Amino acid sequence: MTDARRIHDALIAGELGREHLTARGLGTFLGATTSRVYTHHGSLDGLLFAVAGEGFRGLATHLAAALRGGLPDVAEAYVAWGLDHPVLYELMFVRPYDWAALRAAGVATEGPGVALWKALRGELAAAGSTDPAADARVLYAGVHGLVSLAVGGRANIGQLDISDRDAALAAARRLATRLCPLQESP
Repeated sequence: MTDARRIHDALIAGELGREHLTARGLGTFLGATTSRVYTHHGSLDGLLFAVAGEGFRGLATHLAAALRGGLPDVAEAYVAWGLDHPVLYELMFVRPYDWAALRAAGVATEGPGVALWKALRGELAAAGSTDPAADARVLYAGVHGLVSLAVGGRANIGQLDISDRDAALAAARRLATRLCPLQESP
């Protein structure tokens, strides 16, 4: 099993947290020194980007299963996944990587995150979107924002009788339905 996969699995299982995502913390987790991070992965960013890649593959599998129900189910599944795996989600969608250094190292190439983006555009086109790239950005921005709001305890604004999670999930379905009204699932 690769270092990235081991770290990914530990994040999913809750065995590692945000505070462990340093060269020293990950070296300790891997049973090695910090030099392993740099020798095998070029940088901490290189290793964490590889972990994010594992996360994108897992998210893509999760969303593919939801796709049978239509885009509202996909939007809801995305938000649920982000809320269930907040540290991994942060690595995938929030962490400010040194993109120039990752590209120079040949690491930041078209990977699973771009494949996920292309699949979303394709689904929106199939659902009747007249501008699938723009609609994909709107849906992505909306569901990402909902994850961020729910993680921060602000998704249920104006409706405190429901949880942030429930408010975010309902809003994700509504956003997807408004983008592609014919995709409304039962």
